[in-house]
Amino acid sequence: MTALSDLALTFCYLSVAVTVLSLFLPQKRTRKIFGFVIGLFVVCSLISSVIHSPFDFEKLEIEDVTLKQTDNEAYNKAVKQAAADNLVASLDELLRSEGIEARDIRLSLKISDKGRIYIEDVVIYISEEDMSRKNDVTRIIQANLSKEPQVYVEKEEVQ
Repeated sequence: MTALSDLALTFCYLSVAVTVLSLFLPQKRTRKIFGFVIGLFVVCSLISSVIHSPFDFEKLEIEDVTLKQTDNEAYNKAVKQAAADNLVASLDELLRSEGIEARDIRLSLKISDKGRIYIEDVVIYISEEDMSRKNDVTRIIQANLSKEPQVYVEKEEVQ
């Protein structure tokens, strides 16, 4: 932190010195040369103050923050569950809008090494009444998820 304040202090001193020196040269033809010399002086002074600063950039250590494996697994599990719940609700709504009532929708999600979530498996259970619409269910799911579902027909139990 002191290196930054030293650099700022050097810059302030240079600004004052350049201002005072520029007041003493009123001639137009020497003003351009003087401006170049002053600019070169300012740049060299700033570079010198950075090079000779007590702040050592090479010794700067950045702390490596890593998640514990258990925290990462718990996070991935929570993300997969939330994504699965949202997808199931969306699929159920899609099927209902087509007049198909799914008894159960099950999704199997995976998370890749790069953190991408993808659908591994889709299983849908429909009633016997909707057995004739099994191909419609497959078409709807495949169009929206780009994954072919496994569609099973559940028989109704008579009580």
